[in-house]
Amino acid sequence: MIVRRCSQGHRVRIHRNTTPGATRTKTYADGSTETLAYPSSYTYFVDVDGTVAKKSNSFKVVEEFFVAECAKKHGDGHGRLIVGGHHIINGVATTQADYPTDANTKAEIKDFYDKRGVVYGGSETKSELLSRIVPMYSGDTEVSKHLKV
Repeated sequence: MIVRRCSQGHRVRIHRNTTPGATRTKTYADGSTETLAYPSSYTYFVDVDGTVAKKSNSFKVVEEFFVAECAKKHGDGHGRLIVGGHHIINGVATTQADYPTDANTKAEIKDFYDKRGVVYGGSETKSELLSRIVPMYSGDTEVSKHLKV
C-alpha cells in the first residue's frame, strides 16, 4: 500500500508492506508495466525508480530517507509530514501554498491535479478546474483550502 508519493511526480514512494514477499505488476493503459517485489519482512519500505532502496520497521526512518531521495530529485520537498500543516491528497503531502489560484495557468492547475492523481475532464475550463478547490473562512478571512471530493 502506498503511504506517500513524491509531490513532484518522481517515482519515490513509501509503502506499507501489507503483502510481504509478493511481487506486484501494474499495467497501464499505454501498455507500459511496473513491477515491484515487496520485501519478505519489515513494515515499511521506500521504492525509488522501481527498486526497494530502504526497509525499516520505523516510519520515521523511511520517511527521512524518502525526504532525502526527493531532495536529490528536485530539491524543494515538503520534508517530514506535519500534522495540521500538510494535507495528504492521494499520498502526496500538500501545503496551503501548493494549491493553485487564479494567478496560475490552466496548465499549472492540471499539473497540480496530475501529480496528485486527481481526475478531471480534458475540456474543463480554468474556472471549472479551480472550482474543486474550496476555501475555508473564519469570518471574512480565508484560513485554509481543501480539495472537494
